[in-house]
Amino acid sequence: MIELKKILVPTDFSKGAEVVYPVAQNIANTFGGKIDFLHVIPTIKYFNESLKRLGIPLDMNKDVYPRIIDESEAKIKKAMDQYLKEINKGTHVVKIGRRPSETIIEYAAENGYDLIIMGARGKDESRFIRGVTTERVIRKSRVPVFSVDSRFDKDKIKNVVLTTDTSELSLAAFPLAVSIADTFGADLTLFHVIELYGTVSEDIPRNPEKGEAVSIYEGIIDRINSYLTKRKFDNLHVLRTGVMFEDEVVISDGDSTRKVQLFTKIEKGISAHYEIESYASEHADLVIMATHGHSGFAHLILGSTAEKVAQYVKKPVITIRPEENDFSGE
Repeated sequence: MIELKKILVPTDFSKGAEVVYPVAQNIANTFGGKIDFLHVIPTIKYFNESLKRLGIPLDMNKDVYPRIIDESEAKIKKAMDQYLKEINKGTHVVKIGRRPSETIIEYAAENGYDLIIMGARGKDESRFIRGVTTERVIRKSRVPVFSVDSRFDKDKIKNVVLTTDTSELSLAAFPLAVSIADTFGADLTLFHVIELYGTVSEDIPRNPEKGEAVSIYEGIIDRINSYLTKRKFDNLHVLRTGVMFEDEVVISDGDSTRKVQLFTKIEKGISAHYEIESYASEHADLVIMATHGHSGFAHLILGSTAEKVAQYVKKPVITIRPEENDFSGE
């Protein structure tokens, strides 16, 4: 099972960012990890140049940025003291960057974080459910991104939904989904859409005696166990219960084991993203998606279905980009 030992919380000190702090602590409670805070001060080159043209003897690097950095560090320290347990407090960093999203992505990758947790909206605004900075981080980050908003309540996470087109790339999110469901004591639901104009699940053999939905369901479970074996997740295994569409994920932890209830839901629809949004709005408390699936190369970073769901679904979303070796399996 994936362990989330190193968590990065980017913050712009807005109310949208503050909702993330207790979520990060809750995850750290389970994995015993450290939580680092990051604040990015946007570069204000145009402002600096304007001051020079006005003849004001003010140096941004000497006069302005140090004061802003000091104020930001004080705010971060106050937030960490207020929301985090001492044992889980990591470091806090204030950086200056041309674009906050790029700085967040680079810092997370360079420092080996397991998860980025950020508000769906900070101070920026857009017509989408998720703000511009969050959307850019989701689109490009190689570190999993957990975006939450003010509606998030950790005590109400009862059903974690993992979307899958049955490809190995989409199933790469399964170990993380199990970890998250285990963290919140929730059920895990695999959600697959049979699209009207064709889907990757067409390569799963159909058994006429069992029907299309059952054939796909059994194919998905087989592929998950095959993926877990191939990627050496030896402490995870899907156990068939004998009840169709209702199984268990067995998590081995030394000599002990625990289980996460696993359900599989298969729907037919014209478009996958519409069916996912519809199902999530009624039944999901949290949605997890791989950012590459069958449509993964239609967009350089984010597959078209995942992109639309991440932009519009009104639920907490975790996105994960498969590792490079996962792409070789396609």
